[in-house]
Amino acid sequence: MSRVTECQPDDNSIVGSIHPNADYLDRFQISCKPGQYTSVDEVASDWFVKQPAWIRLLSTNTVTKKGVTQAIENGGYSEGSSVGSWKVIDRDDQEIVFGDSMGFMEYRFSLRLQDNNQLVEGATSVQYLWRRAGKFYFALVKPMHRLFIQYLLKKTVA
Repeated sequence: MSRVTECQPDDNSIVGSIHPNADYLDRFQISCKPGQYTSVDEVASDWFVKQPAWIRLLSTNTVTKKGVTQAIENGGYSEGSSVGSWKVIDRDDQEIVFGDSMGFMEYRFSLRLQDNNQLVEGATSVQYLWRRAGKFYFALVKPMHRLFIQYLLKKTVA
């Protein structure tokens, strides 16, 4: 199984530049098998469908794989569509940025396919809207967030 590596945030990515003064940025990568993916849409579908039910419930507010699959089929990862609570904020041929706003902070997450479709990347940008509340909340969830991203990247390419 491939290993997840943490990298410096990439200003050339959509998510890396979406918040000019982001309060938090991360970026994780994992190799996939040659020919495993031909598009970032396929990566995103595996990301959501392969999630265990309990993470899917927390992540998308959707319990069943059928609910997630239906949301994907309905929106096709076009801007403005959503998979559960994750709205597609922006995208190009290599990257899809999903987002959610909690009132006190904006959270953006992207999936990107690079290196001749052999490298899958998950990256995050967080902007606090209410500095104290955002900072407090993200300080609590950041350790789990980092573990979830790495775990789900492994699960996606498995």
